[in-house]
Amino acid sequence: MSTNLAATAKFGIKDDNVFEIWDWVGGRFSVSSAVGLLPLSLFYGFSIVEDFLKGLNNVDTDFRNLSEPRNAAMMLGLIGFYNTYICGIESRAILPYSQALVRFPAHIQQLDMESNGKGVNMVGSRFASGVNTGPIVFGEPGTNGQHSFYQLMH
Repeated sequence: MSTNLAATAKFGIKDDNVFEIWDWVGGRFSVSSAVGLLPLSLFYGFSIVEDFLKGLNNVDTDFRNLSEPRNAAMMLGLIGFYNTYICGIESRAILPYSQALVRFPAHIQQLDMESNGKGVNMVGSRFASGVNTGPIVFGEPGTNGQHSFYQLMH
C-alpha cells in the first residue's frame, strides 16, 4: 500500500500489485483508514470489518448527539484538555498490566502524539512559546514497566 507508485516501481513492485491510496487522506495509518482496514479485511474477512465500521459509526453518532456526561468521547477529550492545559500535566502513562497488550501503549503513543504533536495551527500560524499541543504519552506493559519507571514513580 502506497501513495507513491513511482517509488514502488523503482523498488521493483508492479503497479498492479500496489494498493494505491491518495496522499491527501488524513490519518493514513489509523486503524479505520484504508491502510488499517485492508489488513483487517484480509485477516478477518469483510463481514467482520463491516461490523467494526458500524461500531465506529456508532461512536461518531454518539459524539455528535449525546450531551455530557453521557458523551464518552467528549468527556475523555475534556479530561485530557483539563489535565494538560488547566493542570499543566505534561505527560500521560498507558500502563497495561497484561503482556497481551504489549503494543497498546505504542499504538496510543502514535495515535495521540502524532495527531496532537503539532507546532502550528490549522491556518499555519505558530503556537505561542510554551503552548503544548498535547502531553507526552509513555508506557510499557507488565514487568518491563514495573522494573523501570514504575519504581521511580512510586
